[in-house]
Amino acid sequence: MKSMLKTILRNRWSPLLILLVGIVFSSVVVATGPDAPRRRPQRQARLVEVVPLEVADAQVAVEALGTVQPALEVGLQAQVGGQVTYVSPVLIPGGRFAEGDTLLRIDPREYEFAVRQRESDVARAEQALKLEESQQGIARREYELMADVIDEGDAELVLRGPQLETARAAYDAALAALEQARLNLERTAVVAPMNAIVEDRLVDRGGIVAANTVLATLLGTDACWVETLVPADNLVWIDSPRADGSGGSVARVRQDAVWDEGVWRKGRVLGRSRSLDAQGRMVRVIVEVSDPFSLRRANAAVPALLMGSFVDVEMLGQTIADAVVVDRRYVHDGNKVWLMDSDGNLRIRTIEPVYTGEEQVFVTDGLAAGERLVTSYLSAAVEGMPLSVKGGAGAEGGAGAEGGAGAKGGKEGPPSEEGSDGSQSGDAAGVRVGGDGEAEGVKSR
Repeated sequence: MKSMLKTILRNRWSPLLILLVGIVFSSVVVATGPDAPRRRPQRQARLVEVVPLEVADAQVAVEALGTVQPALEVGLQAQVGGQVTYVSPVLIPGGRFAEGDTLLRIDPREYEFAVRQRESDVARAEQALKLEESQQGIARREYELMADVIDEGDAELVLRGPQLETARAAYDAALAALEQARLNLERTAVVAPMNAIVEDRLVDRGGIVAANTVLATLLGTDACWVETLVPADNLVWIDSPRADGSGGSVARVRQDAVWDEGVWRKGRVLGRSRSLDAQGRMVRVIVEVSDPFSLRRANAAVPALLMGSFVDVEMLGQTIADAVVVDRRYVHDGNKVWLMDSDGNLRIRTIEPVYTGEEQVFVTDGLAAGERLVTSYLSAAVEGMPLSVKGGAGAEGGAGAEGGAGAKGGKEGPPSEEGSDGSQSGDAAGVRVGGDGEAEGVKSR
């Protein structure tokens, strides 16, 4: 046997023979071994957060950026000329005046002399009128005696009618000149034409001014305007004032970069332009805010508005009945939302919002109350993919507005990544809807 193996190994075909035997042996082992059952790989559910959708009446809040401007800005001008003899110590930038307060005075002596002169002119004209009236009485008696020899056409001249009219005209002119002189004297005291705050002072005591010289720049303190630009499509949601000036949508003005979170000033829509902005094809809407400098005691705790500053404006418009309000962070590809069905699978649904705001969309068709909105971000969302809710239960809160009255969710960070540990709790899917039930300047909850 050994000799046979040695003979085989010495044979040059021995390596090939060994390989062939190995293949045959392997085939026999595979063919006679037990069969392993085939199984589909188990699909791994994505861990997500969801909130139930709610259907309710929701008030539209049209958002825009605005610029604060004075409602009244006056370049106060002198109405008479002369030397400035008095300047109020409050006439400095930031100084405050009530309507009728004296800002400065111009030397009145020249105008006092003019009043005295006009008074004497009135006295002379009055005496001349009385003398002419007595002369007319004499002329009337003479005319009655000589009526038979005087032509009827000459009666007016005989009765001194033209002379009497001239005397009356001279008296009226003297009275008017006196009133003008008194008015000029009154104008030497320059007073505030409105409740105002001083923006700039352009004259000092001892200076010589002429009529129409600008003395100071005043800003009205009763109200200011916030000029905004709104897309034309959104005007339908904003209530314009009535013909008598009353009404108009309630507005909220915020300055998030400067004020504390939740602090705002209350205003109302005052009016809008009737033409489109040439550049952005937007419509100019004016919002009026009362007491912008917070001078009244009731507004002492709220921040003042700075003229020329940029602010955020919410105009609370009409109410949409039976709407689902969804945060725009959860709207994908412009018009799609992610829902989790009762089997725990992802459903991608296309929506048609009736109103799209900066942070919210309002939907009246295509979404139902109780459906679960996926608020987590999925890097590769596929219709039907399995989902699992974090914690095994739905998230708190809802995606609809509660009665459309002042529900305002906080501005949160971006949606959580799939599988993260963070939670998005109870701000109605991050939804913020309009409402007007809070006092001005109170932090919204």
